[in-house]
Amino acid sequence: MEVAEFQELLNNICKIAQENGKKLTQEQLRSFFSGAGLDSSQMTKVLQYLQIKGISIEGMEQIREEKAEEEKSREPEVSGIPLTPQEQEYLQEYLSGLEASGTAREREQLFREYREGLESGKQGLARSFMRDAAQLAAGMNCEELPLADLIQEANICLLMALETENRQADEAWLLGEIQKGLRQVLQENSRRKFEDDCLVAKVENLESAVRELTEDEDGEEPQFSVEELAIILDMDVEEIRGVLRLTGDDK
Repeated sequence: MEVAEFQELLNNICKIAQENGKKLTQEQLRSFFSGAGLDSSQMTKVLQYLQIKGISIEGMEQIREEKAEEEKSREPEVSGIPLTPQEQEYLQEYLSGLEASGTAREREQLFREYREGLESGKQGLARSFMRDAAQLAAGMNCEELPLADLIQEANICLLMALETENRQADEAWLLGEIQKGLRQVLQENSRRKFEDDCLVAKVENLESAVRELTEDEDGEEPQFSVEELAIILDMDVEEIRGVLRLTGDDK
């Protein structure tokens, strides 16, 4: 669809909303834009644009929730990758510098002390499970963090788990807490990388699209509002403003 046609559709739906007391239903919108070839994401942008214009849309909150779930499903999952020879060498050297984990009986004694609130139990478990923490980190090796940093994060997860009070604490619980903490760290790193990659793509997309939308063969420069660009480019209004600030085109 041509930009001019799309703008005309927006103007017409705004007129309909004005006649209905600045109110529209989802059915009205879908019926009006049925032949425009817009996907669900673009329709969400249309709804957001209308809301900016002071037009209330029935079921807007539900659409936002569906959009959030859709975006969440696109995020990459954390998965382990094999250690490189260099990483394997580092792991073996690191493990060789740690104390022995202790026997099952010694560990159980430490857990008893920990459950009783004794500092000796907490410190003893921290030393005893450092090898386990490193091996768990190696098993969750990924591109987001160097192995050395991942092992350090595992140690932090170990210490944080031992700072809690758990009268039923045992080995399965402690190892589970380390794994859970590592998953959260990796997911956060993956999310940040995902968002950074998206920002780069959005900057490139916006720069290219703005040039296409503001230049034509006759040398004329049609003007579009940030809200209209948000719909055309399938981006949030604040995202476009943020990208424009980054590129210095927000003046």
